[in-house]
Amino acid sequence: MLIDERWKKIVEMVNSEANISTKELSQRLNVSEMTIWRDLNKLEKDGLIRRVRGGVSKDNTSTTSEPQFDVKQKVHSKEKKAIARYAAEKLVADGEIIMLEGGTTVASMVPFLAHDHLTILTNGFKTLMHSLPYLNRMNLMICGGILRDISYTLVGPQAESFFAGFRAQKFFISGTALNLENGLTDPNPLEIQVKRAMWHSADQVILLLDSSKIGCSSLASILPLESIHLLVTDQYAPQEILNRLTQIGIEIHIVNSEIANDYLVLPAQRS
Repeated sequence: MLIDERWKKIVEMVNSEANISTKELSQRLNVSEMTIWRDLNKLEKDGLIRRVRGGVSKDNTSTTSEPQFDVKQKVHSKEKKAIARYAAEKLVADGEIIMLEGGTTVASMVPFLAHDHLTILTNGFKTLMHSLPYLNRMNLMICGGILRDISYTLVGPQAESFFAGFRAQKFFISGTALNLENGLTDPNPLEIQVKRAMWHSADQVILLLDSSKIGCSSLASILPLESIHLLVTDQYAPQEILNRLTQIGIEIHIVNSEIANDYLVLPAQRS
């Protein structure tokens, strides 16, 4: 097993079981406890797990650290890809102007955007790189600003001013965490400011969020729940929270990451 695959397995085990010992991880993954100890140190530094005495625990209440883009991309990758593909294929139409923020899930939409005459506005350098093979069928506009090494996104006043000067039909956004009390949250204030500028320049806000982030909280709010028109998530999202979100007025599309083209739509209940 490659080291990246082992890291992904560890995070998946922690997310599914909440608490697990170092010894049990060692036995399940067939590596030494010293190897597991080094893995846990790395994953904790990246903000993906929380070390406890004798093992590791999922911190499902607060997320204040920000993992590297490449690390985030490998966690819950199947769910993220299914969500991104669904959003690109079902929620985008020919000729639209759309805004894509620079997170891993939203950036994963690009290879599936098989539409004509799209205009895409983004602050994501990875989104730009994913778009290069498809420039013959889309117009891509990227903002200026400060390039962050942890997220490969452009932030700062220049980025905010760029998005304030345009209007888009749809804004596709993700975040670190979502809960009923604080809405959509993120750990970095610079990222938050740019996402807010994009939000204010779009007619519709579409949130792409895998189930591991639902019910969690991070440092500060990006936008309130009432500003989200549509949520795309996966089949493991907690039903009780989804029901509450529909009552607030959010339409929810649940994508089955295990079965192609299998999805469920929960309509918004607000009049």
